Amino acid sequence: MVERARQNLLNFIYSPKDLPLTAGFSIGFYMLLYYYSKNLGLANSLQQFTFFTCYYMFLPMVVLYIGYKIFRKINGGKFARQFLFIAIPLFTGFYLLQLSYIGISKRFFFVLLLVVITSLSFRLKQYYKFFILLIFFLSLFNLYPILEMGYIAATADEEWRKLPDDISNIVLKDRPNIYYIQPDGYTSFKNLKDANYNVDNAIFEGFLKDQGFTLYENFRSNYYSTLLSNTSMFSMKHHYIPEYVEQFAARNIIMGTNPVLKILKNNGYKTHFISEKPFMEMNRPQSNYDDSNYNYSNLPYLKDGWSINEDVFLHLQSRMHSQQAGGNFYFLEKFSPGHIHGLKVHSVGAAKEKDIYLKELKVANEWLTKTITYIEEKDPGALIIIAADHGGFVGFDYATQSREYTKNKLLVNSVFGVAMAIKWNTPKHKEFDAQLATSVNLFRTVFSFLADDQKYLKYLQEDASYIRTEKPEGLYKYIDEKGNVVFDKKE
Repeated sequence: MVERARQNLLNFIYSPKDLPLTAGFSIGFYMLLYYYSKNLGLANSLQQFTFFTCYYMFLPMVVLYIGYKIFRKINGGKFARQFLFIAIPLFTGFYLLQLSYIGISKRFFFVLLLVVITSLSFRLKQYYKFFILLIFFLSLFNLYPILEMGYIAATADEEWRKLPDDISNIVLKDRPNIYYIQPDGYTSFKNLKDANYNVDNAIFEGFLKDQGFTLYENFRSNYYSTLLSNTSMFSMKHHYIPEYVEQFAARNIIMGTNPVLKILKNNGYKTHFISEKPFMEMNRPQSNYDDSNYNYSNLPYLKDGWSINEDVFLHLQSRMHSQQAGGNFYFLEKFSPGHIHGLKVHSVGAAKEKDIYLKELKVANEWLTKTITYIEEKDPGALIIIAADHGGFVGFDYATQSREYTKNKLLVNSVFGVAMAIKWNTPKHKEFDAQLATSVNLFRTVFSFLADDQKYLKYLQEDASYIRTEKPEGLYKYIDEKGNVVFDKKE
């Protein structure tokens, strides 16, 4: 049986029949599996699948077929097979370089590949079909994670999304315009004072107090990433990081049907999403927002959107100028101060990463001051919420290092501690926010306040913070309900 398989492979390689379409298909098949095995969360829409099918599969098939036919007519077809020998690895290399983060110049690497393959082609061109077999074989390694994710999606348990009470039907007695401002990675006011950050933030915090904000100095996120934190917050429930949420479903929940948007719409709110970058919308989720500053048709396919920057303040001005008379909800996402570099390859070391973060903190404070001042001037009765998604990770060399267990309490707090301040416009909030400590309970508290009904506070979620670590591997509670740093594995 092994000998028969070997003979079939040799027959395929030495067959006089050329296969330009099969060669192009092998490239596309590999690249589709490769891309989706690593980027399903960024590209799980039909629109993107159609694009990548055309770009990765049909384009090389057409180019290789036409190129082969042209070279067949030149010099008696002497260079037709040489063209295929060169084109297959070059096409594959070009696609892979687009997705890579190699430290050297991609152009240099591509030219080097061209020189090497061209040199080999003069003596080995008749073996171009070996590339086809090799690419199909390598595709198998990308097939497994896709099948695994398909299984996860098919068997996903969404029981966690069910709310414990009827808050979805809550009727808000007061309907002020709500501005939820999320400065990415802005650590807690308490963290800024500790030995890890050690920065004087008194001017900005004083500004907030002068404007009537209540500051929650020891506020925390329940999860360690933007997507995981926002998924829990807008669901008003703990999800405990199920794989399908972590890998591909988070954006669909945040931007799509969730209890927060449902409650707002049930109470006549018009919802606006304004973001500096299209991070939440890169996979073109079916949005439940009435308005967004990004048009899906203008979003890139081959990039993750980090190079795009929109002026959130200008978009806010425009929408506030034409907003409906009452009941507007704004989700403003500003990617400052951000957090330290995520990967080790990009890190400049803990000390320099801290310096960069603190510079961006000043940028965030200036922007927040300008934005809040404008909202206050144009909409003095507004309810304004400032709440970051996660901490700044200052103290680590790089953010993903946080997934290695540490006993250092300052580092753990640096992951989860987030800036939190609310302008309630009435002291009555003290009857509702006494237990407000983490982001999962933010909107339940806000809606209870606006409905003037404390019964919904009976179902607050646990104020615990969770992380999925790699060393050791598993899901762990890192901070308990009382704010103590622990390391308890969740079964």
